[in-house]
Amino acid sequence: MKAADSPQATPRPRRFRSLRSKVLLPFFLLIAALCGSAIWGTLHLADSSFKNSADERLAATGEVLFREFKKQELILQTYAVMMQQFQSLSERFQNESEIGILQDRLFNTLEEADISTAIYPADIRGLIQQETLVDLFDQVRRSDRARFRYSNEFGGVPVLMVAAPLHDKGKITRIILLRTAMGEAFLRNVTSALNVEASLMTIDGKIMAKSSEDISTLSLTPAQINLLGNGQPLYLDDDAGKTPERHLYSIVPLGSSDMVLLAIEASLEGKTDLQNSTIFRMIMLMLAVIIIGTIFYFRRITFITRPARELYDATQAINRGNLNYRIHDISDDELGQIAESFNQMAEDLENSYQTRASQDIATALDRESAKTKHLLEIKERERDKLNEELSITQRESKAIYQLNQAMTASIELSALFDRILQVLNEILACDHIVLLAHNPGDSVLEVVRTTGLDVDALSKVRFTFTQGVTGEAAQSQRTIYVKDIDKDNRNLSYHGQVVTRGSMISVPLVVKGRLVGVINLHKRQIDAFSTSEQRLIQAIANQTAITIDNAQLLEKSRDLSNTDELTGLSNRRHFQEILKREVAQARRFSSIFSIIMCDIDNFKQHKTTLGNMHADALLRQVGQSLLKSTRGIDLVSRFGNDQFIILLPKTDKKGGIAAAEKLRKHILGEDFSRHINFDKPIKLTVSLGVTEFPSDSKNIYELLNLADRALYAAKQDGSNCTVGWQGAAPGPE
Repeated sequence: MKAADSPQATPRPRRFRSLRSKVLLPFFLLIAALCGSAIWGTLHLADSSFKNSADERLAATGEVLFREFKKQELILQTYAVMMQQFQSLSERFQNESEIGILQDRLFNTLEEADISTAIYPADIRGLIQQETLVDLFDQVRRSDRARFRYSNEFGGVPVLMVAAPLHDKGKITRIILLRTAMGEAFLRNVTSALNVEASLMTIDGKIMAKSSEDISTLSLTPAQINLLGNGQPLYLDDDAGKTPERHLYSIVPLGSSDMVLLAIEASLEGKTDLQNSTIFRMIMLMLAVIIIGTIFYFRRITFITRPARELYDATQAINRGNLNYRIHDISDDELGQIAESFNQMAEDLENSYQTRASQDIATALDRESAKTKHLLEIKERERDKLNEELSITQRESKAIYQLNQAMTASIELSALFDRILQVLNEILACDHIVLLAHNPGDSVLEVVRTTGLDVDALSKVRFTFTQGVTGEAAQSQRTIYVKDIDKDNRNLSYHGQVVTRGSMISVPLVVKGRLVGVINLHKRQIDAFSTSEQRLIQAIANQTAITIDNAQLLEKSRDLSNTDELTGLSNRRHFQEILKREVAQARRFSSIFSIIMCDIDNFKQHKTTLGNMHADALLRQVGQSLLKSTRGIDLVSRFGNDQFIILLPKTDKKGGIAAAEKLRKHILGEDFSRHINFDKPIKLTVSLGVTEFPSDSKNIYELLNLADRALYAAKQDGSNCTVGWQGAAPGPE
């Protein structure tokens, strides 16, 4: 039996449907679907818009309340600090009426700002029943810092308060409490303009203040409370009441010791009316669309003849030799039957052509496949190269960032050297690192810091600019990389103090053409420093040189600011700073010290005789003589034109007078002409005044004044003598 005679080969007849019915039904289904989607989308959009509007009002109210809390918090903290300062001043200057007047004005200012003030003992347990206040005072005593709290335990009116410690001789004796009301009136003033309600609660949900009696709250789950604790706002819907509501919950921190839960609600009244109105309008709009679409359909009925045009296009394609053209949109009408016959004819033609063209097609495909594979390999190599370059760049950026962080952590040279070597070792994983510093004015490098080597073994190692790899790098101011130290005759092994193996890189530290030092980095492996590491080391060296140079300049400027330019002694400002530290030390350990005020007798006459140049040289020599005749712990400073002052730690007045007499006799017995190259003998005498802390005064400025008065008494007694202050004129503590 032939295949054509088989029952399976007989095509199943298609069900005939008119073109108009086939087009009209999908049209109406599409219109219905669009109407439903439009209504649903519009309702969803209206609901979202309503909620977004409510959320904006809630967020705006929350932001205003948060700022008001922070504003009141800053005001209370500022006044608390002022009260602490006034309390300290009033204790130090009890007899000064101006302090009391200023303090009264401050209290009046607080009253005008509706801020109540109270001062309590440090421990109020048993005196006050409010547990909130007792707990707040306990936190202040433990932390010795101001603490904030929000509470409604004071007459039922919620207040924001701050408690700050008051000290007496370093101990907390009293606590000052500032309070300002922040209750219903405060909330209503903020929320009324935005048509919302707000309340303030504890974390466990207890309401402390609310803007209206009608406000409602929702119970929060532990997960929601944790979310609020992380600083995230929480938006919730409440549809249980007559009117749907939108709620916002957020945390308001108070200083670093307390927080309150802020709840804000906005009514969604009008949402249902809006939805009903929207549905009605959309239905009317959809009806108009259906009517217009139907009219348009009948006008465009000729569009259903498109299969006939497609059949024509297919015939033209076959005539042009496009044998694989097929009609895919085959309808179940008359045109569909014609399209099936056409496709069968095109398939027969294509099969006869396929055999001849298959080999050419396969060859072309193989060629394109090979070309594509080659392009992919090229792209992969380019990608790998870019990834490697990106990794190197990221490493360099990270290294420079870590080094900058390390360098900015300290401005002291000693700590700076340690941090530089630590970061270098972490970044490059070297076995040894040696940092050598260069002193301007000579050609010598000395070891200042090492890692991985014995510091004591290298403490006296020096390199000139002509010695070894290090000297060559310093001399040429360029980086030198030695792949194998054992094969380089320039290696000196740090003058035989240590044995190094492997590779080494010596990098000069240069700032604007000026050498600051040299860094030597060692690894035990041969040729262990890659090109990227060398580039990274050079970048680190440039940054290190700038940082070391800045630190050296800072130390130099600091030394100059404390030194008298003429004599080289400490200047008056530096002496007063050291004197304040000595007073604090003496008060802490109940010790004593003495001050000697020294003045050259008849210096104006000597200046007239010698001239300005020799007079300045004479002042320098007198300062050096005083410095040589005192102990190492004593501080000699120039206090005025021809006046010097000496601080004698742990020395009473008797010892101070003895030290002053020693200085007077030393000056009296010295001929200063040989020191200043003057052709005539120069004999000087000095007058000295001595005071003692704390027996003469506990105030440093009065102590200096008494020393000056004792010096004046020595002048009145004929000069060339020492006078210790005999009167008891202590100043205030």
